[in-house]
Amino acid sequence: MFIDIWGKKIWYEVYGAEHSGTLLYLHGGPGASCLDFVDQARALGEKRRVILFDQLGVMRSDAIAEDESYGMEYQIEMVEEMRKLLGIEKWSILGHSYGGMLAVLYASTYPNTIQKVILDCPSLWFEDSARATAEYLSAHIDSLNDEQARKLCEKIKIAEYENPTDVVWDLSNLLCYVTDMELRFYLHSISVEEYEKSMDTADIADEMWGKGERHLMKLLEAGPAGSTQKKALMTDDLLPLIPKITAPMLLINGKYDPVCTKNQTAYILDNAQHVTQAVFENSAHYPRLEEAKKYTDTVLRFLEEAL
Repeated sequence: MFIDIWGKKIWYEVYGAEHSGTLLYLHGGPGASCLDFVDQARALGEKRRVILFDQLGVMRSDAIAEDESYGMEYQIEMVEEMRKLLGIEKWSILGHSYGGMLAVLYASTYPNTIQKVILDCPSLWFEDSARATAEYLSAHIDSLNDEQARKLCEKIKIAEYENPTDVVWDLSNLLCYVTDMELRFYLHSISVEEYEKSMDTADIADEMWGKGERHLMKLLEAGPAGSTQKKALMTDDLLPLIPKITAPMLLINGKYDPVCTKNQTAYILDNAQHVTQAVFENSAHYPRLEEAKKYTDTVLRFLEEAL
């Protein structure tokens, strides 16, 4: 179903509507949709109200116009408007991957609306995640015997990027060389076929898949020339926001996940005010799929703990 936010149609779903406690899911990508969280939403919905939505410019939500202003601050203002429209006083938020960036930005901007924060394999500094991902792919890239791919992989691992946007395109190009699809999708204990089966795409039209490219481009656009206020970009290092978050926090790590790096994990554990860590020993970037029952139990246990 859709909710209208400032004249934009945003696709959202509610599971466990009969429950009072609410968990909002913020998907990653950017542009990945909430499709692959539905099974978890059903499981968590046995005890919590769970809200999923496709961010503006993604899949079933309205597209972003070419000349439209859009960015991370706009995203979190839409989230806050959604909370008001749905009549929710406080909720917990769960951000996966890039969604972790949105979670920390929202929680630090609107602390009084937050009960608890869950960071699921978050990427809070894209360049750091890109370096770790290049390291993760390094052996596979070497096995391809492609000198251009090898040089690109080495560049990402050691480069100091003057323009942070360049690392986004370099990593995207590197992933195009990867022939092992489990590595390409950051999976450890399930196949790509199993990952794809987790998503019901029966009602997804072909044109919906292409929306995400503009969504990504808008998140990389700097603010207008001459602006005195810096616009938050998805390439920014958002780790310094962690100490400002007062709500209890759960950090979920997949043991083999290259995206939430050792550096980022250590920073979160050392600087968050109230943090618990859950490591999933048989997962990479998708513990909710690779160790689904443990994931459900871990999230519910954290949410049900007294504040």
